[in-house]
This record gives sequence, structure tokens and C-alpha cells, in this order.
Amino acid sequence: LWPIEERPVEPSRIAGFDAWPTQPFPTKPPPLTRQRYTEDDYSDISPQAYQLSQDVITQSGSYGPYPPPSLEQIIIFPGFDGGMEWGGSAADPDGILYVNVNEIPWFYQMIPTKNPDGTPLPFGEQQYQIQCSSCHGIDLSGNPEGGFPALKDIATKHTKSTVGMLMDFGGGRMPSFSELSDQKRDAIINYLFGDSGPKAGTKPQEDVQPYVFRGFQRWNDREGYPAIKPPWGTLNAVDLNSGTIKWKVPLGEYEELTDRGIPITGTENYGGPIVTSGNVLFIGATKDAKFRAFHKETGELLWEHDLPIDGNATPSTYAINGKQYVIISAGGAKIGPRKGGTLVAFALP
Repeated sequence: LWPIEERPVEPSRIAGFDAWPTQPFPTKPPPLTRQRYTEDDYSDISPQAYQLSQDVITQSGSYGPYPPPSLEQIIIFPGFDGGMEWGGSAADPDGILYVNVNEIPWFYQMIPTKNPDGTPLPFGEQQYQIQCSSCHGIDLSGNPEGGFPALKDIATKHTKSTVGMLMDFGGGRMPSFSELSDQKRDAIINYLFGDSGPKAGTKPQEDVQPYVFRGFQRWNDREGYPAIKPPWGTLNAVDLNSGTIKWKVPLGEYEELTDRGIPITGTENYGGPIVTSGNVLFIGATKDAKFRAFHKETGELLWEHDLPIDGNATPSTYAINGKQYVIISAGGAKIGPRKGGTLVAFALP
């Protein structure tokens, strides 16, 4: 519909590795989120949060949506989870696209798969770094906010056999690792149970990658809120006829911050919207476990209802005997450890 331009981006900062010199940038519609963390985006919810923003940006730097691979910790913004997210969007026959987005900064860093002196890591530790650490952490501490459990004490909860079955078949959000050789699989399991095994150099090497991704780390302030000036999540209406943003409103709320006099911030959100012919848009997705209805023409909040847990899903609608219903799965677990399993349905008037 509109041109996409190739524009220069930052080069790789890792010796011996080249990044492609350009990346695609759409000319329309305009970005739905800020594209680079600048001093104008320092968190303003408290003096402490502002100072933290200033200190970290001074140390780590910010490179926009295409940060170069680096052995130093840098900021990626928009973050790994959007901008737009896997929940998708909704559209109406008038050519309006409705989409929720995140504005959360994350840390980005690569680390070597060797010891600082250049000697190889033990084989089991090396394979854990390559296969598992991006979710469960280099130090096995996990990422509770992202729903990835710590593995430090896995030997007190499971046997090697049950861990092996999980690696072979997957479970929940964890995919199967059945493609791994028995040697690599067993080495990872032994490492998790306290035996790193022989040095990697004593095993046949199979194009071992020299660096691995340190893992998914949100950048939060000391209170646990995103370390950036709000909004942290928004709902947007995009006019696909003109390539413009029709309206934008915060999506989600931290009531304790509202009580402090801070305007509604929005929250991180996972799960898309649906829009009805009655000019109403429904969406859950937010970290505050609410289900909301907005006017599709203006973005005005029409109604909200508490869910038993976060509705990190896209709603569905159906009709029985001429009566229309909207239903959403409230399962949680996407943002933080809280889990549930409830379907909540609402009848439309």
C-alpha cells in the first residue's frame, strides 16, 4: 500500500561478525510505539525511577528497534515482545485496524560460550547455554515475570528421567528438544543435576557457536514497573485508507499508581481485540486482569469487568438463539507466575 524504505542501521559490535547494513522501515502508517529510548522517555513516576533511567541509559546506550549484537548490555526498544504482539489485531469493513501494543524496554546482550581465559566450558554447561539459557537464565535463575521457572533446584523436584521426557516431548510453553543428540541431551541433564561433565574440548565439536543470547530480561525500576515514561501499553485504531492513527488510548491500569496521582499508565498486554458491528471493541490482555469494552469510533472506555486472572488471550464471539455472547479465556501465566484456567462469557444486551 505504501513504500517501505531500506535505511542504514548500526553495525555489529562483535569482532568477526557482520550485521546487514540496512533494515526495512515502513513509510505509513506511523509507528504505533516510540522507536528509540531517549532522555525524553526517562521514567517520571518517581525521582528514583528517573535517576535509574538516566544511569542505565548513560551506561548501556539505546539503539532503537535494530540494536547491533554486542557483548555489552544494551537497551532494545521497542522490546522483544512488541510493539504488536501475538494476540493479533481486529479489523472492520471500513478499513480500520484495531491493535494493542507494548512499550516496554528490555536488555539485550550476547555472551561467549568460553571461559574468560579462552578455555572451553564443560560440555554440559556449554550445551545448556546454547539450548536453554535464553529462557531459564545463564545462572539457572529463570525469569518468573516471563513465566520461565528457575532450574537451580530442579534435582529436588524431578528425576533425570522426568527431565529427559520433558526435553523429548515438551510440555506447556516448553517445546520439544527431540532433535538433540543423546550426547547433548544427557550432558544438559547431567549439568542440571550438578555434573557438568568433561571439558567441551574433549568432545567432538560440531560447529559450536561462539556466543549465545544472555536471555530475555525486561528493564524494570526498583518498584517493579517498566523503567520508561508511560504509556506502557496502548490500544490503537489505524486508518488503513489514509495510513494514519485515528486514536490511541492507554490499555490497562495500575490502580496503586493512579491513587498516587499518576495518569493511567497502561500495562504490558498479551492477547488481541475483537470488534463487533455494534461499534464495540472487546479486549482483555492486560496485567490488571480486566476485560474491557471500548467505542470503536473514539476509543472511549465503555465498560470493564474483573476477571479471575489475566485474560492473556483473544476473545471470541458467538450467538445462541439470537443472543450474542463474548467469551475470553482467563489463564494468566504470560506475565508473571499467576495461573488459572477459566472461560468467562458475557451476554450482550
